[in-house]
Amino acid sequence: MTSEDPLDFAQIAIARVASIATLLGVEYKRQICAFLGGQLLLVADFIDTASLDQEEWLRLRISKLLGDVEKLCSWPRNISKGFPLLEAIGRAHPDSPLYNIAQRDIRQGLANLTSNPTAAEKAIHHLLRFTERGDKKRRQTNDEDSSPSKRRATPAEYPGHINGLVHNALQKHMRCTCEKQTRGEHLVRLLLQPPLSSKDAINGNLVNFDFLFSSAPFHVGSGFSRWQDVQLLVPWERKKSKKRVQFVNNHHEESNGDSQKALPVSQSRQARVDPGQFCKLISLDANSRLCLIVQDGELQKSGFEPLKQIVDHVPGISLTEVLDNYRLTAKTKLALAYILAHSVWQFYGSDWMTTKWSSETIQFMKESEASGANGNSRLYPCRPYLSVRFAGEDQDLNSGEPSYTEGEIHRYPRIKAFGIMLVEISIGRPLRNNDRGLREPVSRAAKANSDLLFALECSRNDKLWGDCDYPDYRSAVHHCLDPGAFNLAAPSDEKERKEDLRYRRDSFYENVVLPLEELLLGTKWMDQLTTIAPLEIPSKVSSIPEFASPEDERKDSKAFKKNTLTKSQKEAKVWLSRMRRLNNELPQTVISPRSRVRIAVLDTGCDDNSPFFFNPDNASRLAKWKDWAAGSEQFEDCHGHGTHLVSLAMKIAPEAHICVARVAQSPDQLYYASENVAKAITWASREWKADIISMSFGYAEEQPSISRAIREAMYERDDRIIFFAAASNYGANEKEMFPARHESVISMRGTNAKGDFEDFNPPRNCNEETIVFGTLGLDVPSAWLSEIDNEVYKSGTSIATVVGAGIAGALLGYAITKSENGALGQMVSRKLRTRQGMLSLFRALASPTLKDHYLYLTPWKLMGKADDVRWAIFVAALCDI
Repeated sequence: MTSEDPLDFAQIAIARVASIATLLGVEYKRQICAFLGGQLLLVADFIDTASLDQEEWLRLRISKLLGDVEKLCSWPRNISKGFPLLEAIGRAHPDSPLYNIAQRDIRQGLANLTSNPTAAEKAIHHLLRFTERGDKKRRQTNDEDSSPSKRRATPAEYPGHINGLVHNALQKHMRCTCEKQTRGEHLVRLLLQPPLSSKDAINGNLVNFDFLFSSAPFHVGSGFSRWQDVQLLVPWERKKSKKRVQFVNNHHEESNGDSQKALPVSQSRQARVDPGQFCKLISLDANSRLCLIVQDGELQKSGFEPLKQIVDHVPGISLTEVLDNYRLTAKTKLALAYILAHSVWQFYGSDWMTTKWSSETIQFMKESEASGANGNSRLYPCRPYLSVRFAGEDQDLNSGEPSYTEGEIHRYPRIKAFGIMLVEISIGRPLRNNDRGLREPVSRAAKANSDLLFALECSRNDKLWGDCDYPDYRSAVHHCLDPGAFNLAAPSDEKERKEDLRYRRDSFYENVVLPLEELLLGTKWMDQLTTIAPLEIPSKVSSIPEFASPEDERKDSKAFKKNTLTKSQKEAKVWLSRMRRLNNELPQTVISPRSRVRIAVLDTGCDDNSPFFFNPDNASRLAKWKDWAAGSEQFEDCHGHGTHLVSLAMKIAPEAHICVARVAQSPDQLYYASENVAKAITWASREWKADIISMSFGYAEEQPSISRAIREAMYERDDRIIFFAAASNYGANEKEMFPARHESVISMRGTNAKGDFEDFNPPRNCNEETIVFGTLGLDVPSAWLSEIDNEVYKSGTSIATVVGAGIAGALLGYAITKSENGALGQMVSRKLRTRQGMLSLFRALASPTLKDHYLYLTPWKLMGKADDVRWAIFVAALCDI
């Protein structure tokens, strides 16, 4: 009989089954299997982090839990006695034959289970109920031990006093007193690590903090010399049988434990750092990584280690500057917000919160790929630092919360400040009082209230959110900015103060950190937290909000003149130049005006006073106009989105005529314009005889009037009309939109100029055809309103839709020219006017990508070829349909 604790065995065995299920889900591309693995991992984590009070509850139920997991592993077989598969996977050595056999059998059982979605969902729900009951027990325990207030327990990483221990140890050394330096203070950067780095943060028997220090004291009005990378460790020991950790802070406890044995450096190399020696210590070797240990509240020097990262010796760049000058993708915004939220929760109530956490104190350091390679420096948005001055202007010595400033609306400035930062990240710009043309408030309360009200105003403005308009994100913002979310009676003593702090910290975790975490899990971006690409060359031109106001557009137009193009913007311009060269090679003889392809663009209209249409050739191709939104008889666009699409269609298909249907005055009104869209479809088909209809919008649910209009058009035109529509811009959070998912419509997704599908695309519809198509949809330049002299850069599946429609128009125009040469040409032209025919040619001209069933349109396959060869590609693609 083994003496191993059954809870330890259960945690190990279930965690290994979770790993098998997760890998199986990736291998089989079976999402339900990955979900099962994630739920099993939560169960294992729950067992591992159970408190002493929960252990009794767990021990009564652990046998039943193991039996349930064993059934999943052997499904659909019934195990009469014991847990043979879990025993083997949990206790056998991973290289042993017994382990390998058990792993094979578990893989087969989980594959059988997840091939039946109904059974798998029941299993996941059963496991979920187990953890929910455990959470309920945890909440009951917390309530009995502390306060009658109902609150959700939050995961414990390490006791909060460790944060204070580190802060106090460093504070003693930040004022330099060495004789060779004028007295000043060292600048400090605390690396805010993502939660997924917990294995690095708590390594062996050590808690790990990562810092950067200026290797010379900072003085007001002066710079600094170099940055020193410092690893700061705090010893600890785990008492395995009690499922909790205990930190070691004095020699007596150390002498009775074995924590020193787990240190990565030898005891003999440690030496105390005396006051006044810190500056000399961190200047010894600025190209190494210094290792310090907190012992008895003092710093102990342990030696040098290889650099963790190579940081340029230049001032940090604040989040404010990043938002002013860089374009952040939706993935980057969510990852950064989550890392900062988890860090606020981790340090909330500690001395590290005496520094104001704002877009000015959150900073980023330029990092090089190799020593001295400053020319290749990059900013990594998911490695933010908190800039700390222990006696500087950023410190708030009266930092206790709540604030009792008379007249202040929001009593918790740290939570409010983080809410403001979340708004800034989401809309991609810092919030400043002068944004509204208001004078600076004169009192502290008025300034605080003005900042809060402005942030609330921005958080409720749907037009500002663009690619970050996620319900969970907005929920986190609203919780932080809601003045009533944390309002409690003023604590009367120290015990009530601690209870108040604990309540706020738990509430922050549940209502801010968890929603952001679930959002990252839903978008499949959680595993990419530490691998998000660095920011590219600064540019603001590409970050014009999708629903920006005309005043914003004019501001961004002026900004364009001051900034260089980003890499993706340059590549998009090259892509368009390549398309122009292809069109020059495709002979398209215009026999008559009606022989031109007609593309109908249904959107916000078109401003024919935009500089793009000053070219007479472009203006002459605006063939038709109809306004269902306001009844205007002249070309008009109050927003700019439609003008951008119309001019882009003209660039892609330079011989096509464009018919413009205004179905709404702004993109947000499109959601209520389904009847206008249906009328425009019918009009474009019957009156304009459009060959292609482009719809760069969509609805969450099917719109019967639009479905009916599409079916009628297909019937009346004998299927010889092609519809394009935008898939969606919400990633995996939303399914493919309607009408993109309509059976008679070609759904388009967006790629960059190299054919990589962007993360704003929705997943492939399981009922969709075996493949989906994508084309350029990132940072694409085209015209805007007449007030803007320059082109603007836009992204999304709405852009890819009109690009795809333009490509189809160019290909169809070439086929129409060839149709004059006999029956074969007429056959190809006739088939290419249908959805089935266009998709067949798209397949012939597309290239595979790294994602299965995702094809990237590459019409360049027609470039540089003899016309006979080019024509043969068309014939081969269409002859069999």
